[in-house]
Amino acid sequence: MTKKLSLLFLICFLSALNINAEVYEGSCGENVSYSLDTSTGLLSITGTGAMTDYSYSSSAPWYSNKEYIKVVEISDGVTSIGKYAFYNCSGLTSVHITDIAAWCKIKFNDNPLLYAHHLFMNGNEITNLVIPNSVTSIGSSAFEGCSGLTSVTIPNSVTSIGDYAFEDCSGLTSVTIPNSVTSIGRCAFYSCSGLTSVTIPNSVTSIGSYAFYNCSGLTSVTIPNSVTSIGSSVFSGCSGLTSVTIPNSVMSIEYGAFYKCSGLTSVTIGSGVKNISNSAFASCSNLADVYCYAENVPSTQSDAFKDSYVDYATLYVPEASVAAYKASGPWNGFGAITFPKCATPTIAFVDGQVTFDCETEDVEFVAKVTCSASGEGDYETSSIPLTTLYTVSVYAKKDDYANSEVVTKEINVGGTSGLRGDVNNDGTVSMPDAMFIVNKILNGKFPDE
Repeated sequence: MTKKLSLLFLICFLSALNINAEVYEGSCGENVSYSLDTSTGLLSITGTGAMTDYSYSSSAPWYSNKEYIKVVEISDGVTSIGKYAFYNCSGLTSVHITDIAAWCKIKFNDNPLLYAHHLFMNGNEITNLVIPNSVTSIGSSAFEGCSGLTSVTIPNSVTSIGDYAFEDCSGLTSVTIPNSVTSIGRCAFYSCSGLTSVTIPNSVTSIGSYAFYNCSGLTSVTIPNSVTSIGSSVFSGCSGLTSVTIPNSVMSIEYGAFYKCSGLTSVTIGSGVKNISNSAFASCSNLADVYCYAENVPSTQSDAFKDSYVDYATLYVPEASVAAYKASGPWNGFGAITFPKCATPTIAFVDGQVTFDCETEDVEFVAKVTCSASGEGDYETSSIPLTTLYTVSVYAKKDDYANSEVVTKEINVGGTSGLRGDVNNDGTVSMPDAMFIVNKILNGKFPDE
């Protein structure tokens, strides 16, 4: 009797806890139904075929209870998610597809991830997105307005990122774009102000207009040699960018490509550029150095550098082209026009190895080494210092750069005692010196300086 009372009490207690809980059920497609449990926040969608498309005026049947929705679970068999299905579901934290194959089937306009400002519009609680390997494209507006999204990992199966795919994802700080992606759509990362760096892989051949527009937190971007054109306003308003290198593959820089990149101090334009459109680098108020390696002066609109104060900046061009740039506007508006010169290299001698370094990247080093051994000849003294002295000179060179200054260093391999072979500097040439030298030779090295 006591056990029965205890069980009855427990049932009553649990029921009391869920006194306000309700389960709503109904149809959301010809063969698709839903069930919303307000106590758990789980919205389950089951059946076969497509869901109903909704709109502002004709909302989903669960819309009036959207504040309860935390998790959406979609079962295998559902082939599409309707327009505005989860519009303004700000409490939504995750979407589960019960079968990976089902995720692959989710389509709208031939994209596995549909126009999903209808899907995840205002999904502010979504923070971390890992897209499964079955997905081959990210559709237009797929995650537009998911301001809580902080990171995105895009799998190698994806080949295209659609227009507006991550527009206004202001919390997004990190995105990994794989080598499988060939195109980035118009406004794909529009106003992702939290994004700090982007590496665009070599597979990408086209970047849509406004793709990274107003990504004010962006401090670095890598543009690959596969890209042939920088579209209109692609990086406009990226005020955090300080330097950018446009590869030799790019032939045109379109309207406003870097407009209002106020933090930009250095721009490198590759040798392949032929056309630079209106306002391409306008209002880049801190621009100090522009390196343009096109031997033929690109066709450039007169306002390409408007309000960028280039009269205080320096333009570096190929040596043979200096006169042509000085005779062409708007290039002749730069305060100074000259040709770049390789930085003076440095020489180091460590562990028997001479190495060169240079602040200018991708240079070639031209070196000369001479050797003189003191102690040669006839002497009438009680002691003769035997040392070997190497004189190393080097300069750096690079295409379209003037050669650097020549730098010279003398390297004495006889030891500081002055006695040739005295590698441990104890004033004698003995077995420890021999052992040291043999060890170095066996390891493919020579005695230290």
